[in-house]
Formats: sequence, structure tokens, C-alpha cells
Amino acid sequence: MKKLIILASVLLLAGCVSAEQQARYDAAQLQADTAECQRLGFKPATEGMSNCLLKLREIRAQEANTDELRRASAPDPWGPWGPWGPYRRW
Repeated sequence: MKKLIILASVLLLAGCVSAEQQARYDAAQLQADTAECQRLGFKPATEGMSNCLLKLREIRAQEANTDELRRASAPDPWGPWGPWGPYRRW
């Protein structure tokens, strides 16, 4: 049982993103957003650029929320007899 708990802990931690990886992702996203706002004609270090960056972030958050709602409302492909149905034994 102890080995099973350790294995489960290791697997959970393996799926996590490190702070360094998240920082690299955030920096790359900011760079892409900045390039997009500049392509749209906004000048760096202006209020317009800040608003553009904020709007892109809001759009991304809304898309993530919509995706999550779709996943939550999707029908269970297994139906009531699958591992997550009402007849499970755990």
C-alpha cells in the first residue's frame, strides 16, 4: 500500500508544470501578444498597447472558459454502464 501511495504521488507531481516552465510560457505568450498588438498598429509603452494586451488576455480566458463548459456538458461516451456511471463499485 505504501508503494502505491508513493507511485501515485510521483505520477501526480510528474504532471505538474514547474514555475520555470510556466514563466517561459508566459513570456512567450506576452511576446506573441505584443507582436500582434504592434501588427495592429499599437505603439509600445502606450495605453493603447496595454488595452490591446489586456483584451487578448480576456479573449484567451473566455475561450478557456468556453472550452471547459463544453467539456463539462459533453455526454459521457460510456453511458451509464461505463467506469463513471452510477453502477461503479468504488
